[in-house]
Amino acid sequence: MTLFVELMRSMDNRLNELLRNLSEQQSFSVILILMLISFVYGVIHSMGPGHGKALVASFFLKEEHPLRRSLFLAAVISVIHTGSALAIAYLFNFVLTSVRGMFRIKLQGYFIAVSGILIVCVGLFFLIRKFMKKKDEDIRSFEKKGNVFLVGISAGIVPCPAALMIMMFAFTAGIPLIGLYSVIFISLGMFVLLSAIGTLIIRSRKGIMDISSARFKKSENVALFFEYFSIVAIICIGLIMSLRILI
Repeated sequence: MTLFVELMRSMDNRLNELLRNLSEQQSFSVILILMLISFVYGVIHSMGPGHGKALVASFFLKEEHPLRRSLFLAAVISVIHTGSALAIAYLFNFVLTSVRGMFRIKLQGYFIAVSGILIVCVGLFFLIRKFMKKKDEDIRSFEKKGNVFLVGISAGIVPCPAALMIMMFAFTAGIPLIGLYSVIFISLGMFVLLSAIGTLIIRSRKGIMDISSARFKKSENVALFFEYFSIVAIICIGLIMSLRILI
């Protein structure tokens, strides 16, 4: 954990240095380096502690999904996570310029609490839907797509601190477009890692189910266990996030 924190701090400093250089003199080669480091930062940032990976894993363990759905969920989380930071940075720069730094820190906590509450609601929705047991395949297909979007919003609503920092500096330095490039590549880095995690979980679930089908006559019991376990895990993730901030 200490090594991870030091690595993130080093990359934060490097991004700040590149942005300062670009605010003084813009260079195409430096912009390319900024984009590359931003992409790597996004990948490493997604490896750190957070509810995104756990929520992705729980969701894809819950029931069978096509591989393309992992790409969609990763895209929704990445866009919402960095997009909310862009919106907050814009508000801070053009509307809330007099807001003190301590309130900005509290605002981040409020977003985490709201995200936790949304995740609990999503988990309860899955539980209720499980008890209802709808049979129509078209309805189930539509629901699954909607569920991916709900999970993505819940997981990504907390603003990305790095994206917020970059855009606040970019607005102050008069290089908002360059800041936007950096945030976009951070989002791409997050997308790559989260989609890889989702794909791995989907493939692993299929393998586990294939093994259980070969060894047990009632393999549906294994699937049922994974589904209920994943729903409970989603609710617990949301509760932990909310209670940690609200208590």
